[in-house]
Amino acid sequence: MNARVARWAVVFGAACMLAPAHAQAPTQARTEATTQATTQAQQSAPPQPAQCPAGLPAATRCLTGQDSAGAFYWIAIPAAWNQVLVMHAHGGPELGEPRAQRSADDLTRWGITVKAGYAWAGSTFRQGGVEVRAAAEDTERLRQIFEAQIAKPKLTLLHGQSWGAGVAAKGAEMYAASVNGRSRYDGVLLTSGVLGGGTRSYDFRLDLRVVYQALCNNHPLPSEPPYPLWQGLPRGSQLSRTDLAQRVNACTGLNLPASQRSADQQRKLSTLLTVIRIPERSLQGHLNWGTWHFADVVFKRLNGGNPWG
Repeated sequence: MNARVARWAVVFGAACMLAPAHAQAPTQARTEATTQATTQAQQSAPPQPAQCPAGLPAATRCLTGQDSAGAFYWIAIPAAWNQVLVMHAHGGPELGEPRAQRSADDLTRWGITVKAGYAWAGSTFRQGGVEVRAAAEDTERLRQIFEAQIAKPKLTLLHGQSWGAGVAAKGAEMYAASVNGRSRYDGVLLTSGVLGGGTRSYDFRLDLRVVYQALCNNHPLPSEPPYPLWQGLPRGSQLSRTDLAQRVNACTGLNLPASQRSADQQRKLSTLLTVIRIPERSLQGHLNWGTWHFADVVFKRLNGGNPWG
């Protein structure tokens, strides 16, 4: 076992020794959530054997499938399994319909878990967008599929990455009640977790939209109907990511070598990065989030309401 794998084994081992995940939630809500997850898990087709993604240890057993709610998933079990299952809640969130490849990519990204001897299971979630509770339900459903169709682990850890840390925290709350005297999750591990209040990871992106528009005045363009920037986009907008990237490049020269940027482009880019305090490499990504993820929250979750109002 190399040093990196050994460190990861220690991290998960520490999670095992922490107090069990007993966050409190209303009893009725916990019961309803558990009943729904159990019913949907029972209705799901069994996982099917699949060739493991590249990079996993030899003789790892991989399975994949789609649950009854529509979420895709991957499962990996190392040959020398230590009888501990890691349920993974991925970051993001992605927008649009779920893609099976997303879970395969997560398994590749977190293959070190399998190398350290843990079984791994991860769901794509049944829908895209900012739906923390639904994603927690999808993760619990997969846990039940694993126990019903594969094996009952000695311990189960809930791992949330980035936005998925909120999913894991919510899942620990929703499914805190024990089953037959045993907790569903014996520990929770959150990495790079977005937990300081949901809006805090979005507030600075609204600041970015405001400063960007003051400097560049092209998102929206003067020829386009105006809209409050907290919306992300007007309802029904056809703006593509390529379109936005072209606008950003026209204003700031972001995709050009620094030597090829005009003085005005460099000034605007430097102002953006200094005021918002983000690195150049993340500018486009944060603008994308402040566009399409804002629109997802506003129109799909809040019926047009202002999350910052």
